[in-house]
Amino acid sequence: MSTLNYMLGKTVEEWRAEEGKQITFCVTEDCNLACKYCYIVGKNHKNKMTFEIAKKAVDYILSHPEDFPEKAVIWDFIGGEPFLEIDLIDKICDYIKFQMYQLNHPWFNNYRFNFSSNGLLYHTPKVQKFIKKNHSKLNIGISVDGNKTKHDMQRVFPNGSGSYDLVKNNITLWQSQFPNSHTKATFSHDDLPHLKDSIISLWELGINDVSANVIFEDVWEEGDDQIFEEQLKDLADYILDHDLWKDHNVRFFEENLGKPLDEEKLKQNFCGVGKMLAIDYKGDFFPCVRFVDYSLSNRPGYSIGNIHTGIDKNRLRPFMLLNLQNQSTEECINCEVASGCAWCVGHNYDTAYTDTIFQRATFICKMHKANCNANDYFWNKFEKRTGIKPSVSLPDGKEKYLIFLESDHITTHCSYKNKIGLESEYMDERTYKLGLQFCENQNLTPILLGDFPYADASILRMSETNYHKGDKFIQIFDNDIYQIQNTQIDKNDKQLCILKINKENITNIEGFIKVLKFNFNRINLILDDIELWKKENLDSYERELRKLSKIIIESYKEGSPLEINVLTDILELDKMCNCGAGENTFTLAPNGKVYMCPAFYFEDSKKYICDLELDKKLITNELVGLEQSPLCNECDAYHCSRCKYLNHKLTNQINVPSEIQCIISHIERECSVQIKNCLEKEGVECRNRLNSVDYLDPIHKFYKTKLKQLIN
Repeated sequence: MSTLNYMLGKTVEEWRAEEGKQITFCVTEDCNLACKYCYIVGKNHKNKMTFEIAKKAVDYILSHPEDFPEKAVIWDFIGGEPFLEIDLIDKICDYIKFQMYQLNHPWFNNYRFNFSSNGLLYHTPKVQKFIKKNHSKLNIGISVDGNKTKHDMQRVFPNGSGSYDLVKNNITLWQSQFPNSHTKATFSHDDLPHLKDSIISLWELGINDVSANVIFEDVWEEGDDQIFEEQLKDLADYILDHDLWKDHNVRFFEENLGKPLDEEKLKQNFCGVGKMLAIDYKGDFFPCVRFVDYSLSNRPGYSIGNIHTGIDKNRLRPFMLLNLQNQSTEECINCEVASGCAWCVGHNYDTAYTDTIFQRATFICKMHKANCNANDYFWNKFEKRTGIKPSVSLPDGKEKYLIFLESDHITTHCSYKNKIGLESEYMDERTYKLGLQFCENQNLTPILLGDFPYADASILRMSETNYHKGDKFIQIFDNDIYQIQNTQIDKNDKQLCILKINKENITNIEGFIKVLKFNFNRINLILDDIELWKKENLDSYERELRKLSKIIIESYKEGSPLEINVLTDILELDKMCNCGAGENTFTLAPNGKVYMCPAFYFEDSKKYICDLELDKKLITNELVGLEQSPLCNECDAYHCSRCKYLNHKLTNQINVPSEIQCIISHIERECSVQIKNCLEKEGVECRNRLNSVDYLDPIHKFYKTKLKQLIN
C-alpha cells in the first residue's frame, strides 16, 4: 500500500488546543445579521460590555493563577458580531497585554486573540488597524456558508436580504492576511440540497479547510438524512474524481468517524465546557458562551460566578464530571457508529426535560448515521482508487468479523456439530464474492474457514488446520486424540490448542492435558454436548478440574505457567469476556445467508439473520449484549462464554443461559478460586480478587435478591 500524505480527514491542529485556557468576552449581544439558524436567540441592541467590566474580569483572572493553571491562553471575542465593538476590543487587548507584562505572567508570551466574525466589517479601517497592530497573535475566523444561494438562504440581514456578496468581497483580503485559516459552514433543513455545491464553492474561493457541521437543534424532518447522505456521496465522488483529497479538507469525511467507542472515549466529554470561561456584559461568569442567557430559549443562564465574588467552585463542579457515559442513553453508549457524533452541553441543558446538564439531546442521530454511511462510502472508494489504506483504528474488541464457511462439513471448533453427508453444500464463487462485498460495505473483516480455491490471497486466510493466526485444533473421538489432517505437533510449538471434549470423554481430560501440556502453553477446553450431561457427569468434570488445578499450580512453580481457559482466564479478568457471536463475529454459510454463528446454521438453516441477496445491511439482535442478559449482567463468572446458541437451544431465549451452563461455569469458578488461593501463597498475584460463593446457579442469588426486595 502507498503511504502518500493526504489532507482530507486529518484534524487541523488548533494553537495550544490541549493546554490553552479559552476565555470568551461577550462584548455585545448585537449583530448586523439575523442568521436563521443562529443559536444566539436573544440578540439585542442594548446589552454591551463596558471597559470597566472587562478590566475587572482581566484583573480577577490574572490575579488567580490557582484557578487558571494552564500554560497558555486564548482570549476570545464574540458577539453577536464582535467587530461592532472594535474600539472596546482594542482597549481590552491593550490592557491584557500590559497587565500580563506588568505581572510577568506566564501567559505573556503564550497567548492568542481569537475572533469569530461574519466578515462584513473585516475591511473597515478600524478593524484593519487592529489586525496590523496584533497580527502575530491573532486568529480570525470568518463564517461563509458555501455558494451564494445557500449562504443567502441563512445568513441574512434583518430585512431578509443576503450577505454573500459583501462577505465574499472581504475573503481575498482575509486569506492574504491569514492564508491558513478555515471557515465554518453550517447546514440546516432548508439548505441541505446545496451541500455539495457549497463545499466545492468554498474550496474554489481558496478556503481549503472547511469545518462543516449540521446544527444540533430539533429542525430535522423525515427524509433529511437521505438527502444529507446523497449530497455527501456526490461530494465524495467529486473529491475522488478531481483528486481533491490531497490538499483539501471537510469535516464530514474523517477516517475514524462512525466507529464504536472504547472505555477511554466514554470517559471524555465532546467539548471543553467547564474548562472554558465566558464573561457576559454584566461581568457574570459562565462555563461557555452557550450558557449565557442570550443563547438559551427555554432556561435561564447558568452562571458559575462573577467578577466580584469570583468562580463558584460548587457551581463549576458538575461540569468537571461530564463525560459521554454520564450524559448519554444506553443506545448512544453502545452505538456502533458513535465516534464523531457531536453534542453541545449548553443545548442539552436548554432542551432537557429536567433541570440538568446530564441529559443529551439526540436530534442529530439520523443525520450522524447518514454521515457515517457516506464516510464509509468515501474511504472504501478512496482505498480502491488510490491504493492508500486509511489509518483507521478500532477499540480493542470492537472490530467485527465475518467467518466464511467453505462447506457443510467444515471442521467444528465450538459447541456444535457440522453436517457431513452426500448432500453437503459448498460455497460457490458468487456467494464468496457477495460476501466480500458485504464485508466491505459493513466494515467486517473476512475470515475464511476452509479450502477456497478462488480465495483472494490478500485476505486473512484460515485453513482447517489454522484458526486465528495459526491456532491448532485437536478434537476428541472415541477416547483418541485425533489431529485434524494428522498435523504433526512441533515440540517447540507453544501455540494455542483447542481440545474438544464430549460426554464420553470427561474422565480422560486429565490424561489429555498431561500429554498436551508438553507441546502447548495454552489449552482451550470446549465441552461438546453439555445439554446431555447428568449429575454424574458434573461430578466427573469437577474431579477432573481438581486434578487440572494441581497441574496448573505445579506449572507456575516450574516457571512455565499453563493456561487452561476454563480455569485460568478468570484470574486475570475484571469483566465478562465472552463469545462475540452476534456482536463482533458473524458467519456466512454456503447458502448465502448470514448467521449469528455456525451453530445456528448447522442446527437450523432457517435461523439466519441476513440474506446477502436481499439485505444490504447487517441485521443484529439487540438482545445479544451483556447488558440485555439479566442473569449474566450480575454474574462474575467472567470466563463464561455465554453461548447464545446453547441459550436459545435450552431456554428458548438468546439472552438467558440454562441451568447446566451456569452450574458448569460455577464449578469452574470455584476451582479457579482454589487455584488463586494456592498461587497467592506462592507469591503470585492475580488481578481478579474473586472469592467463593454459596451457589452454583446464580439464579438462586437472583431469587434471594428479589425475595428480599418483596419482604422490605
